[in-house]
Parts: sequence; structure tokens; C-alpha cells
Amino acid sequence: MTTTLPKKLKKEPLIDAIFEMRFDSVSPVLLILPGILFRELGGEKTIEALPIAQLPPEIRRADPNLKYSPLHRLDWGLFFVNIGDFSLSVSCKYPYPGWNAFKPAIIEVMRVLLESKLTKTIERYSLKYIDVIPFSDHRLSVSMVNLEVMIAGHKLEKEPFSIQVEIPKNGMKNIVQIVSSAKATLYTGVIKEGLVVDVDTVANQNGVSMNALFDRFPDLLDAIHQTNKEVFFDCITKPTLNSLEPVYE
Repeated sequence: MTTTLPKKLKKEPLIDAIFEMRFDSVSPVLLILPGILFRELGGEKTIEALPIAQLPPEIRRADPNLKYSPLHRLDWGLFFVNIGDFSLSVSCKYPYPGWNAFKPAIIEVMRVLLESKLTKTIERYSLKYIDVIPFSDHRLSVSMVNLEVMIAGHKLEKEPFSIQVEIPKNGMKNIVQIVSSAKATLYTGVIKEGLVVDVDTVANQNGVSMNALFDRFPDLLDAIHQTNKEVFFDCITKPTLNSLEPVYE
């Protein structure tokens, strides 16, 4: 377990960061919320409808795989704001601007949701970070993470692998997916290849009111960010961490 976490990594492996909130819908969010966000958020913005918005609402809401999918995307400075029937998320453009920029953006977007009165209760909120750690040889991937797997009497050592597991920590569910080798093409056209460590930290709320949640929201964001960070650094070995050139002050 990591006891002292670095403040930053000089060789930043992060390719994506997403905060998502899922909620009930008391009004036609699809028709109203995109316009409200466009009006209320400051700075330069553009908005586009995503292909899934063409599907009838009844089909989207009946399919668990589509229910929380974004229907509109707002291009807003360093971030994208993704709007669905029952979800609202903020994702970072590459390169990651850091938590000190990401956190205020999340708070501002969710403030607009609160003041819109389009939702009353929250199902869950989550914070997901996806890292791609470069390697010299994909056969070394197992040695880069704190992982021991024995299947049918065979110990995983140099073979390709993809593993997903749920880890409880600090009262939250952490869905961790590790892939030994993958290639990601970012929206900028940049290609990243290496070991993928994907940590999705979920805080279930089970119908807490939006007002009650927002009263504690900055502290809750720091808590979910800290948990996600701890899980990530617990996933990688000390040599892997050192290769990323951690900074502790």
C-alpha cells in the first residue's frame, strides 16, 4: 500500500479524466439542460448533438447500455461537458490540466445543474482516470503492476492479459481494469501505447437530494479524488512509479 503519494508525475501517463453524476430526471433534460449550460458557463463554447440523440427516448431509457449515454457535448475551454437524459459529466482535454483546474470546473457545471432544478435526487457520482504507461517490452507488463494471477496451475508471467476487479475502499467501489498492452488514439490525433490502468471510483448515493449533496460537494470531490489516486498508485510497482519520475513536494 502506498503511504506517501506523489504530488505529480513528470512523465504524466494520464490520457483521460471523467467526472460523472447520474440522477433522476424531473423535466425533459435533453431539451433544456444543454441550452442552460451553454448560457451559464463562461468563456468560448460550442455544442453538438451526438449520434445517439437520434434514437427515440423510449429506446434509450429502456436499454441499460444507453440510459446514461451522453446525447450532447459542450466544448468548453479545457473540458468537454457531456449531457444525457440521466447523466451529466465533465471530461478533460488532453493534456490533463491538473486537479486544481478540474475540480472547480466540475463544481461549476454541477452548480448549474443544481440551480436548473431539473433533478432532485442523485443515484451516484464517479471519477474515472485512464492511464497508459509506456514500456520497452509488452512482456514486462506483469512486472509493472502489483498483480499475481494463477489459473489452472499456470502463473501469469509474460502473457498478454486483461483483468477487471472491483476493490472496495473508503466506502466507495473502485472498478479497476488493467490491460497489458493497448494503443489509444486521442481526439488530438496523438497515439499512446503501453500498459493501461483504468480506475473508476464510484460513490453510490441511493437517492440523496441534490441540495444535500452540493452542500458538501467540494469535500466529497477531494475524497473521491484521493481514493482514486490511492488505488492507482497501489496498482503499480515501485520501479514503475520511479519510471514516471514522481515529485513529492
